[in-house]
Amino acid sequence: MAVEIDFKDFLKIVDLQISFSKRFKCPKVFAVAFLRPEREELFSSLEKVIQEVLRETDILTSVDGSIFLILPETDKKGAEFISRAIYDFFKGEVVEVYVDFPEDGETTEELIKSLEERTKNKFGYFLEKYFRK
Repeated sequence: MAVEIDFKDFLKIVDLQISFSKRFKCPKVFAVAFLRPEREELFSSLEKVIQEVLRETDILTSVDGSIFLILPETDKKGAEFISRAIYDFFKGEVVEVYVDFPEDGETTEELIKSLEERTKNKFGYFLEKYFRK
């Protein structure tokens, strides 16, 4: 079961994962994800499924009907596996975008910018409201 945090701490935890990686080489990789159900009534079901299937080391937060994840030791291949399972389970009714450290960014700012750009380009969602002041 994933660890749930307040959204206000999300960027701090991404920073912490990067610091652990640089200092201890663990995690060597991790994924940051954005998930949002296509229909509002699916949110509680999506959140429950995500909480139950993720590992004890995975981190989850939600805000405004969206879910953000930090998945330590999850590379692109692992993120694609998770994405396919969620897609199949919810019959394609979930928007999902994943970015990977260090491939998509070596700083929190770079990772979040990659997540914002991919989400905007793929689905038209603007995440800047969550991360830009």
